[in-house]
Amino acid sequence: MARRDTAARRYAEAGFGTARDKRAIDAWERDLARLRALLGDADLHALVTNPAVPYADKERVLRRVAGTVTPEALNLVLLMVRRGRPGTVPAMVEHFVSLVRAHRGVVRAEVRTALPLDEAQAADLVARLAGMAGGNVEINQVVDASLIGGITVRIGDRLYDASVRNRLERLRARLTAV
Repeated sequence: MARRDTAARRYAEAGFGTARDKRAIDAWERDLARLRALLGDADLHALVTNPAVPYADKERVLRRVAGTVTPEALNLVLLMVRRGRPGTVPAMVEHFVSLVRAHRGVVRAEVRTALPLDEAQAADLVARLAGMAGGNVEINQVVDASLIGGITVRIGDRLYDASVRNRLERLRARLTAV
């Protein structure tokens, strides 16, 4: 799996470099998302992963269904298909999106709460996290009832845990250590 992830990262970096140089990051982001969705179709995925189907047929079908996407983005995906890596396209697009976020100065945060946040709470949290992260923050909310209450926030490799479950576990550890 590490090899697949490395290949996806390399393709994403090459595509991002091209998109940045051509000042077409937004178009590339939109078009790669479209191509990933197209390859998510079971029939098309079966076609491009079938080794018995000649590459020329795969290319012709992909060009026809892709419509008006950026030619360079389509060529990147076609290169991945030609090299036998169509299954890496979703991971490549994810890496591309993370490069776009970094380029725009946006930090991704995963927020886990016991109950869903309302809009006002989410906006307040985004403002607080932006101050902590030193930039724009985009949150991904996950409801996790096992937290009992409170919140956990993961930004990159940092975890901020203010959950009731964590407090109870620390209290239990202190009581059993005595």
